[in-house]
Amino acid sequence: MFLIGFNEARSGGLLRGFTEWLVVRRGECTSFGWQALVLDEALPHAEGWGRNKLSNMDSQQEKEAVQLLLSLLHEFLTVRDDVMALASMYGQYHALHSPPPTEAT
Repeated sequence: MFLIGFNEARSGGLLRGFTEWLVVRRGECTSFGWQALVLDEALPHAEGWGRNKLSNMDSQQEKEAVQLLLSLLHEFLTVRDDVMALASMYGQYHALHSPPPTEAT
């Protein structure tokens, strides 16, 4: 909640592109936000998405999920601060969401 509040205080600037970066990192399209994507990576065998996963977490899993979030955030901020890496990430994101080219006959 702190991270969400801080991001809101920064008009969404802190985490702008985080979801897209996670999607590219995952290598597949999804409509889920960063919270669900991080939880899915932290708890790959848990059933459900988002809050359903949260309700079944023990304290060790919660600690590991927070550590993963901070690690991913640090990695993302490194990409976000590199203009070329950021442009490349958005290009990859666009490619994931673009239909495959059709062959001319």
